[in-house]
Amino acid sequence: MFDEYETRKKTLQKAIQIAKREWGNIKSSLMYCGDIGEFCEEDFMIGVIEEDVIIREPLISPTKSVSGYAPTFYPMYLVDNLIIMDEKMPKYRYKTVEALYVFIELATKAVERLGLVGIFCIGFGSGYGYVRTGWIGEKGRAEERDIFYQMFYKGRVDYDWDFHWTSVRQRLKLIFTRFMAWQNNPKLYEREVKPRAKVKPMMV
Repeated sequence: MFDEYETRKKTLQKAIQIAKREWGNIKSSLMYCGDIGEFCEEDFMIGVIEEDVIIREPLISPTKSVSGYAPTFYPMYLVDNLIIMDEKMPKYRYKTVEALYVFIELATKAVERLGLVGIFCIGFGSGYGYVRTGWIGEKGRAEERDIFYQMFYKGRVDYDWDFHWTSVRQRLKLIFTRFMAWQNNPKLYEREVKPRAKVKPMMV
């Protein structure tokens, strides 16, 4: 049991280093939106309930959550996703499902620090994960994610990008500004995002 604990503790420590690296990448990409500060393990419950994270295995798929608007997955899911993402990095770069859920988690917390709340954090995080990895998660509204994608890739022919590119920072700033406008103006959000109710034609 002691050996298992030590092995899992090393895995946890490695996951934290990977998370710090990717948090730094997100911080660079969101530079024009504001300063998201440094990575904090407690924000993701990593290390706070260390024994639970290290000893327990996830009971269900790490890509599932109870609700599409749930703020975070259990810590052991994030740890697993960080490790697997990093292992796949040499071959797939960020084009993996594990990377998708890592970036949803990290980007959601990042924009929360910049003033977005609730569904707007999650919508931004989901969109960020989508454009970074090419995978679609079940979190957030599909309409928000599609608008994020269209604004980010408008006029681009190359779908590869790096966190420190000026063009990436500029587009993320525009997208962040749009999400903040939706948050501050419910009527604007209704008009631009919420799908219109489908009216069934009357049978005569």
